[in-house]
Amino acid sequence: MDTYEKNLKSLEKNRPDLCKKLRKIESNDRFDVFLAKGNVYANILDRENNFLFYDDAQKAIEKNAKEYEKYREYLFLYFFGIADGKNIEKLLENEKLHQLFVIEADVELIYIAFNLIDFSKDLQNNRLVVLDYEEIDYSLLINMIHISNAKYYIRNFKLIINGSYYEQFYIEKYKTLLTLFLKAINYVAQANGNDINDTFRGFRQHIQNLNLMLENGKYQSLLKKEFIKTAVIVSTGPSLDKQLPLLKKYQDKVAILSVDASFPILIKHGIKPDFVFTMERDEPTAQFFQEIDEKDQKDVIIISASLQHKVLFESLKSDSIFVVMRPFAYNTYLDLHEYGYLCKGMSSANMAHEFSSAFGFKNTILIGQDLAFGKDFKTHADDHIIESNALLDDAVKNKNYIEVEAYGGSGVVYSNIYWNMFRNFIEHHIEETNSFMTTYNATEGGSRIIGSKEVTFKEILEKLAKEKKIALHVDKVDLKEIEKLKLDTKKKLHSIKEQSLALQKQINDSFLLVAKECEQLENKSVEEAVEVLSMEKTIYLLEEISKIRKKIDASEIYTKFLASIIQPLMYSMELEIADIKVTYVDNAKDNQIKALQWILAHRFWLFSLSGVIENVIHIIDETETD
Repeated sequence: MDTYEKNLKSLEKNRPDLCKKLRKIESNDRFDVFLAKGNVYANILDRENNFLFYDDAQKAIEKNAKEYEKYREYLFLYFFGIADGKNIEKLLENEKLHQLFVIEADVELIYIAFNLIDFSKDLQNNRLVVLDYEEIDYSLLINMIHISNAKYYIRNFKLIINGSYYEQFYIEKYKTLLTLFLKAINYVAQANGNDINDTFRGFRQHIQNLNLMLENGKYQSLLKKEFIKTAVIVSTGPSLDKQLPLLKKYQDKVAILSVDASFPILIKHGIKPDFVFTMERDEPTAQFFQEIDEKDQKDVIIISASLQHKVLFESLKSDSIFVVMRPFAYNTYLDLHEYGYLCKGMSSANMAHEFSSAFGFKNTILIGQDLAFGKDFKTHADDHIIESNALLDDAVKNKNYIEVEAYGGSGVVYSNIYWNMFRNFIEHHIEETNSFMTTYNATEGGSRIIGSKEVTFKEILEKLAKEKKIALHVDKVDLKEIEKLKLDTKKKLHSIKEQSLALQKQINDSFLLVAKECEQLENKSVEEAVEVLSMEKTIYLLEEISKIRKKIDASEIYTKFLASIIQPLMYSMELEIADIKVTYVDNAKDNQIKALQWILAHRFWLFSLSGVIENVIHIIDETETD
C-alpha cells in the first residue's frame, strides 16, 4: 500500500467527508511539486498565482523547526495550512504534543502532503487532525476545544499560519477562522467557568429535589408523544408586544413553548402555552408562577430543572410537571436516565430550543428573542413582572453593553455579555440540529441569530400553521417504582459520599506533605526559594504531585461525579497550571523556577480540591439527615 492510500485509510474513520473529497482527486491541477535534496524536501509552485512556496525548502523547514521550539511544551497546537506537510511532520516528532489540528483551505494541498509524507499512524490515533476549511463551523470548533484536556489550554491558544504563501493568498480566510476560534473559546470558557457558589447552590437544591423529581413524570416518556410539527418559542424581549395578537390568533395551530418569564404575559393576553420552561436557581423565579391561578396552570406542561429553589416548586399548580436534570456528569452518575437531561445552555430560551429539537418539532419559530436592548434601552416586553431597571442603569451609567449585528443585518444593536452568551448557545444548538429542524427567527428586532432563517411572524405562520394541534396526554407514574427508585438513589448517594471521603483523604495526605516542604519558602522571592529548595526535594515533590494527579484522574468518583460539580473553581486553577506547563525554558535555572511554580500552584490546587470535595460531602450529609 502506498503512502497516500495508508493516509486515506487512517483518515477515513475520523474524517469520512474529507476522505471522499480526496479520493476524487486523481492528480495535481493547480500546483506543481518539485522534489530536491534526495527527495526529502519538496517545493510547491502555485501556477495560478505564479508563487513558489520556498526559496530554499530545506532552509525554510529548518528555520521553522527552530522557531517552533518555543511550542515544544504545548500539548495542543492549531495550524492554518498544511503546505507540503514537512512542518507538520517535524512538529509531530515531539512526543509531548497530544494533538495537532491542521485546517487547509485547498484540498489539493492535502492531497500533495498525503502523497509526500506518511501521517497514517497519527491520523489513525487522532493525534493529527486534518480539516477541510469548508467543513469548519462554530460547533465543530467548540467540540475540538472541549475534547480531552484542550479546554485547559485555551489561554495559550495560537492559530499558527504556515508560511508566507498562506499569508499572501489566504489571509482573509485565516482572519475569519481566527475570529470563529476565539468565539468558540469564549463559549468554552463560559461553559466551564461559572461561579462555584452558584454550582453548589444548584447541586444542593438538586439533591433536595430528587424525591420530587421521582414523584413526577418521566421526561423520556414525554418525548415519545405525537403532537404537531411547528413550535413557537416565546421569550420576553422588547419586540414581543407586537407579536402577541398574531400568536393569539394562531395559538390552536402551533405548539407554544414559553419561557417562565413569558408565562404571565401570555395568560394576561388570553394565550395559554402548551409548555413552560424554567431553570434558574434563584428564588425570585417563583414569582412568574405565583401570579398565575391554578385554572390557568391546568393542562400546561411545566418542565423545570431539578436544581431550582423549593419555593419555585411550591408555586407550581399544574398537574403535569416534569423535573429534568441538566446534562452534568454528576446527574448522569445517579442512573436516573428516564427522568431525562435538558439544557446545556444558560437560559430558559436555550432550554426550550433544546426541547424543541428533542421532542421532534420540524419547525421552531423564535419570537421575543431580541437578546438586545430595545429603543430607549428597554430590556423586556411591557408586562414583564420583574423590574429590569438594574440592567438599564448599569448599561447607561457604566456603558456596560456591546455592539452586535442587528436582526436582518441592518447595522448594530446594543446587547450585554449575558444575552450574548445566551445567543452563542442558541447558535451552537442551531448548528447541531439544522439537519432535522429548521429554526426561524420571527422576532423582527434585536440581534441577528446566526443560523436561523429571518422571517416575519405573519408570513411564517401563514405558511406553517395550518393544522389544529391534538391533545397531549401525560403518562401516570407508578407508585411502587417511585419508592424503589427513592431507596436506590439514597443508597447511591451514600456510596458517593464514602468514595468521596476516601479520595479526599488521599488528597489531604499529599497536600500536607507538599505544604510541609513549602513552609520554608514562605515570604521568599522565587529566586530565594530556588536556593532554599534542594534539587532532591524538588524532584521528590514533583513525583508526589504526579502520583496524586494520576490517582485523581484514575478515580471514577472524581471523573464521573465530583469533577462536574467542582469544575468552576478548579477550571480557573487548571488554566493557571496550564500556563506554567507550556512555559518554554532553555536553561537549568529557569527549569528549576518552573518546577517551583508548579509545586506552589499544586499546593493551592490540592488545598482547594480538598475543600470543595468537603462541601460536596457536607451537602450529601444534609440530605441523609433530613
